[in-house]
Amino acid sequence: MRWSQLHIPTLRDTPAGVEAVHDQLLLRAGYVRPSGQLFLAARSLRKIAAIVREEMNAIGAQEIRLLDGQNAGALARGEIRSYKQLPQIWYQLREQWQADSYTLALNDASDKLLREAYRRILTRCGLPFLEGPHGYFVVAAGGDQLAATSKSGYAARRDLAVARPPAIADPEGDLEPSSFYTPGQKTIADVSAFTGLPFTSQMKSLVMVADGKPYLLLMRGDHSLSVPKFQAFVAAKAVRPAHSAEIEEWFGAAPGSLGPLGVTKMPVIADDALRGRRNMICGANRDDYHMHNVTPGEDFNPQWGDLRLACEGDTDVETGEPLEFVKTIEVGRASKTAGELRVLDETGKETPVVVGCYSLHVERILHAAAELFHDANGLCLPRAIAPFDVVITPVNMSDAAQRMHEECKAAGIDTLFDDRDERPGVKFKDADLIGVPWRVTIGKKLAEGKVELVERRTRETRDVEIDRIVEALHT
Repeated sequence: MRWSQLHIPTLRDTPAGVEAVHDQLLLRAGYVRPSGQLFLAARSLRKIAAIVREEMNAIGAQEIRLLDGQNAGALARGEIRSYKQLPQIWYQLREQWQADSYTLALNDASDKLLREAYRRILTRCGLPFLEGPHGYFVVAAGGDQLAATSKSGYAARRDLAVARPPAIADPEGDLEPSSFYTPGQKTIADVSAFTGLPFTSQMKSLVMVADGKPYLLLMRGDHSLSVPKFQAFVAAKAVRPAHSAEIEEWFGAAPGSLGPLGVTKMPVIADDALRGRRNMICGANRDDYHMHNVTPGEDFNPQWGDLRLACEGDTDVETGEPLEFVKTIEVGRASKTAGELRVLDETGKETPVVVGCYSLHVERILHAAAELFHDANGLCLPRAIAPFDVVITPVNMSDAAQRMHEECKAAGIDTLFDDRDERPGVKFKDADLIGVPWRVTIGKKLAEGKVELVERRTRETRDVEIDRIVEALHT
């Protein structure tokens, strides 16, 4: 393709207000604008999508198309009736540059096959990645927090990570709960300063509404709620914090004075980190009062669940290895459900089908590559996902440059021919900025039958005979 006929609007400076490195780079390289993707981004995204399609087809997955708002389970309920029709692996590439995959099986074999395909996809895209039970992650400064272990290989989004907190020593004895006056003390920090006891000695009370139903959630004073964990625990479609007026109506007290004792109007769910704790402090459901010596499981009987965000000091529940928290870009997700879809087994009995739901975010793969592969001059994308394999840059236009363009195209090399009427320095800067893996410079050595081949990532330069450039680009 000829650069002069394309819209590649490179920028010399980073637009103001753009914080993420990948956004800065892709904006400057003319891949994207705030309203959408431009030509270069569309080419890279199509290449990533093609890799996804190739690897999915290679494991026998079948491409489908779901209507908006529908899921594979709903489609399968009308199609899959017998164990003889299993296993199935389905996938779709959505217009939002997301690849969704589904496994329908009675065991984990299909899920293992699909995970292997996802590993190959990310490897072919040139990305080093971490794999966890809930997804796939690329370590990058511009991402969200991931909880991981360096030895056992555990990795999960912080809001989904399962972790063990350090043990806390409580006051001994089977003490009776008693209220005490705490005027104006509303927050965990307030009560800690008032009593001289640490945050860990308190129970934090949160009121959430899930699908219109209220819940009282109890957590250790220094812990934070994971909304996705709570939403999954109650299997709700929508969750939100309760409003102050709702809380006062249900509890007869304002937020900051709430606790579990005597609560009957809603389910009470306590985080697993409170198991085994004794003689703690909580709200008294009376303004300006709190309770001493409240023991979960004795003074009130909650449902138990993992509700909290993993935090510093936690360890892996399997190995005891300390969790590390790193910034990552989540490029894929994984989950499994059972029970919604049932088929008849070999005895004619209904049995649940395990449905695996996986996704790869094609656009985030490009973002992650931009975060990882760049230098001061611009992008340095892996060849498999770069918009072009090579840019041919003539210092002066010549028949040799045009012939090389045609020869590379005929050889199946994805080629960009910079035929613009621009100074060589401008062409070199733009070629560096857009991140094409190779640049062929046709200049003063043409008289010797040679051109200059530059590798974008390493900056390595070598002279190549002009009639061997196709061979050099294929190696």
